[in-house]
Amino acid sequence: MNFADKNQKIISSVPAVYLHIPFCREICPFCSFAVRRDRAGLHEKYIRSMVGEIGRRAEFIKEKKQNHFDENYSGQKFLESIYFGGGTPSRLMIPEVSLLLGEIRNYFPSSDQIEISFEMNPEDVTPEYLNGLAENGVTRLSLGGQSFNDSTLKKLGRCHSALELRESITAIVNSPINNWNLDLMFGIPEQSISMFKKDVEEALACDPSHISMYGLEIHERTPFGQNKQFRKWESEHQEQFEEMYLWATEHMEKAGLFQYEVSNFSKISKEGRNNLVVWSGQEYLGFGVGAHSYYHQTRWGNKRSLSTYLKHLDANEWPVDFKEQLFAEQLAAESLMLGLRQCKGFNIKDWQRRFGLQWQKQQLDFVQELCDEGRAFWEDQHLCLTPKGMLLADKITVELLPTIRRN
Repeated sequence: MNFADKNQKIISSVPAVYLHIPFCREICPFCSFAVRRDRAGLHEKYIRSMVGEIGRRAEFIKEKKQNHFDENYSGQKFLESIYFGGGTPSRLMIPEVSLLLGEIRNYFPSSDQIEISFEMNPEDVTPEYLNGLAENGVTRLSLGGQSFNDSTLKKLGRCHSALELRESITAIVNSPINNWNLDLMFGIPEQSISMFKKDVEEALACDPSHISMYGLEIHERTPFGQNKQFRKWESEHQEQFEEMYLWATEHMEKAGLFQYEVSNFSKISKEGRNNLVVWSGQEYLGFGVGAHSYYHQTRWGNKRSLSTYLKHLDANEWPVDFKEQLFAEQLAAESLMLGLRQCKGFNIKDWQRRFGLQWQKQQLDFVQELCDEGRAFWEDQHLCLTPKGMLLADKITVELLPTIRRN
């Protein structure tokens, strides 16, 4: 392990930290995240506020540890993952990236195997920028490609062309950072099955270590959500979306990318570290606009408005939008949901023992139906969903929860 030097303000750490960078060159019409169009002069105050939030939260945790003789605050943990998400982190200049990483390292002792992951858009990729990230310790890239088809990219409101995507991949392959993810999307209006298959085949030919494959979700408060034709397309093409997903999961496995979660596929030992921390129910801290945190069975999320976020920090107030303590029933539900999203499934006996809960006949019959339909299977005591079941993971979770009763 890499212990911090004598000048560092060491606190008991968490396994993962998320840094939200909300700035985008343009806002994609399907996006529902906390984002805003990038403007000159916004960065300095935002980065300064994030630095303030990081320091204040770290000192708060340190004080809790010192003032509460609680075993929950004991023991030294090491940071395993730092994830820059957005928005578009690649809108930052390298000195801004360096400043944020320096502040995290100042407070959170890290593992010598830490993964520092950084989201990029193709139009921002240059050899110089990649070298700057590598020099600051970034070990993994996530490229928001979405498609190699220009008409699909235009439909999604993306700023890059298919050519720019290919050029950015070439730059990444020739960079010092050899662990990288490529985002792909399916279920896009007017995207045919053959178009999507070509996207997957070209993506695999680029030999990424990881692919995240997301079905388009149309959210109400977005331009896509207000487009009646798009909503109609979504409702009328569910069978096509299922065919795309099932074909891709099979094709990726043949190419050596193994599914480990509903939307994620990786080479062996190249799973996203941040993903694994969150899905295993471990603690994490999020900083920046709209960022979420989970610490000591408490979840909170920051203000989504940039001006409101900045205003709270200027007033030395927490920029928190909501905060909730999770009790046994909520923790049980989350454990079930997170377990079902992972291909390894979850151990039903351990789950029942941990939460003092049991399934009734209704749930057991439902699980048997899933197995009969080829949507689930048992492996030892683990209930696992097949790719066909993964398509309905959220609905399956809901069906398994309503009538759970305590022993």
